[in-house]
Amino acid sequence: MHLKEDRLSMAFISRIFTNKTIRAGGIFAFFSFLNQGLNFLLLLILSWYILPSSYGQLNLFYTGVSVVSVLISLSSQGILGVKYFKVSRVVLLQYIKSILLSTSLMALVFLFVSLVFYDFIEQTISLSLTFQLICIYICFVSVIYALLTDIFRLEEKPISYGILTTINTLVNVVFSLYFVITLHLDWTGRIWANVVAETILFIVSIWLLITKRYFIFGFPTQKIFKETLAFSIPLIPHNLTGWLRQGMDRFIINAHFLPSLVGLFSFACNFANIISIAGTAFNQSNSVLIYKTLSTDTEVGRTYLRKQTGIMFFVFLALTSLIIISCILFLPFIFPHYRQSIKFLVPLCFSAFFQCVYLLFTNFLFYFQKTRQLMAITFTISIVHLILSLVFTPYSVLLTAYISLFSSFLQALIVFLYSRRLYKLF
Repeated sequence: MHLKEDRLSMAFISRIFTNKTIRAGGIFAFFSFLNQGLNFLLLLILSWYILPSSYGQLNLFYTGVSVVSVLISLSSQGILGVKYFKVSRVVLLQYIKSILLSTSLMALVFLFVSLVFYDFIEQTISLSLTFQLICIYICFVSVIYALLTDIFRLEEKPISYGILTTINTLVNVVFSLYFVITLHLDWTGRIWANVVAETILFIVSIWLLITKRYFIFGFPTQKIFKETLAFSIPLIPHNLTGWLRQGMDRFIINAHFLPSLVGLFSFACNFANIISIAGTAFNQSNSVLIYKTLSTDTEVGRTYLRKQTGIMFFVFLALTSLIIISCILFLPFIFPHYRQSIKFLVPLCFSAFFQCVYLLFTNFLFYFQKTRQLMAITFTISIVHLILSLVFTPYSVLLTAYISLFSSFLQALIVFLYSRRLYKLF
């Protein structure tokens, strides 16, 4: 009996390491951790030089970036992955032109609004005109960088993807340490380092897109531009859900408690983000596999997807457990100033786990272009999350963390159930 169980365990482990998508996802995960994970470690290092109150200000700035980054492109990048395996290269270039045109137009709109209403914006979110313009700039140039990384992902070139993201990581790390530690620029040093990194990546991305003949000057056809907007605009509320849930939580906490508590909550979120990074990284390759499989729709492909989804579910669960246990054991000794953030870890980490589960099934809705339905699901849940946060956060920030867990679980469950109507995987 034990021999049979050992064989089953070995077969399960072997399946994990020989699975093509798991391997590709592992490569994406490795480089994603270099880009995002090492930035997280960078913030841990900087936490020795940035007080919790300044840490809260830094997170509020990047919360604003998360909003503008969604609006500035009108969420149009998503159509690239859906159309990549469906249309010819000539037609694909038209969609890329649509993405660039919509992003450029929205950047001009944001620039106008910021220049005219900068004083009102500064009073509302405590960002000076300089940092408002930096926010717009970072969001605009990052669209070009994201476009190139999407192409590498769809071409299934994780090494090229990794080299590009590693450049981003190294530049961010070097200049952040220099600006914050050497020049003593406090939390603003991290932002200026981001400006340098984004500028370098913008130049590199433009050059590579031109070299690969994905960047051609001109306007898209009216038909494709309208189709792009019809696909992407419903995704704006969907993509803003992250801000509504995490970003607004920080603003609500800031309104009722000291900025240092925003810093503690954000610090705990960083550990949950490790799980999210892993889920997003595996989704880079998993989404490509799903699009390929659905384009042929064979029973063999369906079975393969089913097994892989089960494996990834347990991988994410194991990672979540490991992060929680490690943080509880070691965080008080390594970062004593942030020991009070431990109480937020369990709900926030499991919230990230259910976000990973959500990613396993949301690609089915994207493939069948059910963006309006996806928007309705995620935006409604985010509104519920916001209402609960407004009501209960004044009593305890810990309740805010559990609200995050509840909304992530509900979102994953509903998306899973809806995906079964489109493609019955389980």
